[in-house]
Amino acid sequence: MAIVSAKNIRILKFLHLAKSKPILSCVVFSILLSFLLPLRCPTWRGYEYLRLNEIKDDLQICLVTRRPHDFKLCPLSSPELAAYQHVNKIVNETLLREMPEKLKILPGGRWFPKHCSSWQRVAIILPYRKRKEHLDIFLQHMHPFLQAQQLDYGIFVIEQSEKHPFNRAKLFNIGYLEATKEPDFCCFIFHDVDLLPESPRHTYGCSEEPRHMCSALDTFRYVLPYPELFGGVVAFTKEQFSYVNGYSNLYFGWGGEDDDLYERLKAKQLKVRRWAPEISRFTMLFHKKEIPNQHRFLLLKTVKERMERDGLSTLDYKILSTDLYPLYTRVLVDVKPA
Repeated sequence: MAIVSAKNIRILKFLHLAKSKPILSCVVFSILLSFLLPLRCPTWRGYEYLRLNEIKDDLQICLVTRRPHDFKLCPLSSPELAAYQHVNKIVNETLLREMPEKLKILPGGRWFPKHCSSWQRVAIILPYRKRKEHLDIFLQHMHPFLQAQQLDYGIFVIEQSEKHPFNRAKLFNIGYLEATKEPDFCCFIFHDVDLLPESPRHTYGCSEEPRHMCSALDTFRYVLPYPELFGGVVAFTKEQFSYVNGYSNLYFGWGGEDDDLYERLKAKQLKVRRWAPEISRFTMLFHKKEIPNQHRFLLLKTVKERMERDGLSTLDYKILSTDLYPLYTRVLVDVKPA
């Protein structure tokens, strides 16, 4: 007579139960989940990034701040900054109201350090429509963050009117051109309003190559989903952005414009720069999905053929109003004027 151990009895019972549809469905679902999660957040596809001790040499220098000759230069990266900063996802109305006076922010969201000269003058450009809570959280987080880095900066909120589907990429192009109307901006950071940096040591400046700044996002478990990802927060010098003719103007609705931009970099043989994951960590604020662009996959097939005639060189828009608010410059635009 064969002897069946207690362990084998448990296995036989499980196999018997697995014949029932609910148990079998759970088993199949668990197996599928074990495959799908790594696909969403793959960890085996490595990517190049600069280590912490290499970052200082990567930052571009454009001495644009006009100051007395006895002014010293601000540090490119201060070792005194904390490695991590908590992201408060709740709007603090009192803080927002008092911030312009307490932080000495100039009208239009401009600021520069008083005791040293910054290495770069940076324009932060946000595409925007109907995200007031996110914008408030962004402003209360970013102004102290940027000032701690002793950065010469301005925040530009490019708001699209209601007439047409949202065109994030075109708003970035518009923001770039509007920011260049002010003197001496040499670095442009194209920034989604729902993404917030967690490390104060992550210098908001431009690199030798176009930089993908948010390569470690909390919604992706702080892992880069795929090396070709180039969206969320990206930094360009004026020369780099004009070289690729900016973003495409054709992407109305959600999706495709970041992949289009990546293809432009490839076509111009520009590499994507990333910094160490430990300082490239970002928090994403919750938001509903936008309506997808049904033509995005067709557009992505023609990037190289049209990039010279689709972008900054063919940008058309109408400014409806420009306002210098206490914490930012707001530019309301019609992205598709008749």
